[in-house]
Amino acid sequence: MHNALKHYLVLRGQLDKAFGKEKSREILRGLDGVDGSESPEQASQWAKELVYRLEENIEKERLVTIRENCTCIKCNKYSPLVKKFQELRKAAPDDDTYLREVVNFLNGRGRCGKKVGLVDGKIISHFAFSDHCSCHVVKDGWKAPPSVTWCHCCKGSLLSVYQYVFVEKICKMEIVETFATGGKDCVFATYYMDSV
Repeated sequence: MHNALKHYLVLRGQLDKAFGKEKSREILRGLDGVDGSESPEQASQWAKELVYRLEENIEKERLVTIRENCTCIKCNKYSPLVKKFQELRKAAPDDDTYLREVVNFLNGRGRCGKKVGLVDGKIISHFAFSDHCSCHVVKDGWKAPPSVTWCHCCKGSLLSVYQYVFVEKICKMEIVETFATGGKDCVFATYYMDSV
């Protein structure tokens, strides 16, 4: 299935869940015409209009959660990555050693970015693979998304992996910079908090 169409269907499902089908269709009215035949320019124009529509109709915190759940690639507890995290955890004598081993394992694999590092206990993912947004939905149709709202989808993909590093802790992530914020890379910082 074409990426823009797939993205639209996942987003519609998230909006259905958040607001019900009637409100979801109202928000998306006129943006449901993607069918897989779009050029990169057409897909990026559709995505741009979609971002503006979402920002006009949905409160920011709720929109972030919805976008995080629109990810094209999502990890789950059955993923081989999770099994590898469990193996690394068993072999690590402490949290710091374990985090270094996780970062070493992920670095250069591409799934969590082009480069993965560890700075002050935070996992830093450098996600850009070129000098522009590498989102598959728009097929290289833009240099930068019109808003960081679009970037929360990529953040959700990373969160779906990193939440399994410390399953007993709360996983938090910050967008450090993206092309949408004027950055030269897409950088995400992940950290963990003890659950209360």
